Amino acid sequence: MATFLLTVVRHGETRENKEFILQGQMNTNLSDVGYHQAGLAGKRLMNQLFTHVYTSDLNRVLQTSQVILDKNVLSKSPQVKVDKRLRERGFGEVEGKTVSELRALVEKSGQLPQDFKPPGGESPLQVKARAEAFFHDLCNDLAAEAGIGQVGTLQHAAMADGTAERDCGLEGNVLGEWNIEEGDGKKSGTQASNSTTSGSASKNDTEVTIASDSQPQNVGVSTASDSQTEDSEKYNARVLLVSHGGTIRELFRHLIDDLGCKVKSKRFAMQISPNCGISQFVVQLKRGKRPTLSCQFLHDKSHLDSALEFQL
Repeated sequence: MATFLLTVVRHGETRENKEFILQGQMNTNLSDVGYHQAGLAGKRLMNQLFTHVYTSDLNRVLQTSQVILDKNVLSKSPQVKVDKRLRERGFGEVEGKTVSELRALVEKSGQLPQDFKPPGGESPLQVKARAEAFFHDLCNDLAAEAGIGQVGTLQHAAMADGTAERDCGLEGNVLGEWNIEEGDGKKSGTQASNSTTSGSASKNDTEVTIASDSQPQNVGVSTASDSQTEDSEKYNARVLLVSHGGTIRELFRHLIDDLGCKVKSKRFAMQISPNCGISQFVVQLKRGKRPTLSCQFLHDKSHLDSALEFQL
């Protein structure tokens, strides 16, 4: 058995985010506010060790990752894997247009939003397929590092039809001196070293800490403590994953719907994470078994309070 801690961060704000423009796979950059948010996320995570780092290849994610890692005091040059499957949903001809324009197209098509595929773009199901394939490659890589063989996988039709291996192209990175390895879009493997201690996570754990100021009466707000999590568990690996709002949502859909990860509010879990929002899971791996997960907290943005002051 092996256990790893998975920390998921959405990139910081861009000008397009602020103006409700669909970026999709456009290679946009962080705004000043976005860099400030990334710095606050980096400060929040500065004392958390990361043995493995995975990012999208788009600039707004790479810039966020760089700021977070530059502030980290425990992770000494972890290997950074750039994986194209962590890109945002491709919106095709709608990229660069507004969210309201996309909604109009969906209504005109008569399709459900989850089934709609913009011309030249992807459906949410296709995004889920590549997020799912990435996650199971990650689990198998970490299981192999821990010497427990391969874990069980889900053979969904969306994965089998080649969608998860879609070649999005690679446009480089801006992570400076960090150890970068480019993924091939088919397998997310890693050769980074990992700790040898292992811990356990209870698959029956239903207590989930959710940090949000949007619906406190419904989701039971509390502030998550990184130090408490680190002190109470020992892990074979500690993974930082930095990606995009839509891709993170589809990854969470897989973790909840397919792998049975328990959350207090699925509706809240399926919201788009705020820019530089942080979520965390404990993932337990067993040979030949599907991964089991315990959600520690979702979409936490308590560290971003001063970002509002910066914006003013």
